[in-house]
Amino acid sequence: MSPIGRVFIVLNVILAGCFVGFSGTFLQRQHTYKTMLETEQKAHSESKSSAITEKAKLEGELAALNIQKTTLETDLGNTKVESASKGDEIKLLNARASSSEADLKKLASVAEATKTTMEGAFDQSKKAYEQSTSDQKTRDDAVNAKNTAEAENRSLKADIVALNEKGTNRDLQIAALSKDQSELKLLVDVAKAKGFLESMAVPQLMGTISIVSGRLVTVAITDNPTNAEVKPGIRFAIYDKDGYKGEAKVTSVDAERKAAFCTVEIAKGTVKVGDSASTHLAGSQ
Repeated sequence: MSPIGRVFIVLNVILAGCFVGFSGTFLQRQHTYKTMLETEQKAHSESKSSAITEKAKLEGELAALNIQKTTLETDLGNTKVESASKGDEIKLLNARASSSEADLKKLASVAEATKTTMEGAFDQSKKAYEQSTSDQKTRDDAVNAKNTAEAENRSLKADIVALNEKGTNRDLQIAALSKDQSELKLLVDVAKAKGFLESMAVPQLMGTISIVSGRLVTVAITDNPTNAEVKPGIRFAIYDKDGYKGEAKVTSVDAERKAAFCTVEIAKGTVKVGDSASTHLAGSQ
């Protein structure tokens, strides 16, 4: 064999040895890389599964947090609404407090005015009582004068009867009557000089004005000491605490209700409901 062939054989052997060594090394490295890849893939798969689990967990927590956020926002909205409502209630309570304070001031003012009115009414009642006492004395004096005049009239009538019985003819009777008439007139003049008034012959009635309609008034009879019959034609003097207002004449009567319906004939003041009325003062203006 030639030397060149031997060289090629040796080179082939060397190259074959190198190839075997290289192949073994490469195969060993390839197995290592495959193992590493499988290990890496397994680790990646486990990491991915863990990440998916973690993601699902985080998504659940996020959903819970969103629900909690929504709940908190709802609570916050309710709190704001309740706060606004409380604010409105506070404003309403403040307004009521202000109104109550104003009402209290008004009540205090009304109470003060009522006190003043009551004091005035008491003074008026006192004056009315004093006036009534004075009127009662006037009425008593009028009654005494009337009784005296009636007694004198009865005596005069008795004298007239006696004279009539003693008379024997018309001329004597006329003369006697003329004489008696003169005496009667004299007695009446004497009675008038003592304070007797023709109005004293009417019933002694007192009352108050209950209805006023223009010149038509209704007198509610409150005092009728002689239980006299109230008839049309009787005159009432109308007055109040300030004095005489006029006179009214009875036109009709409701005996059951003790009411006399009158027409005002003399008006010296404005007649009002509550004014006093009296027959024994009529004609004394």
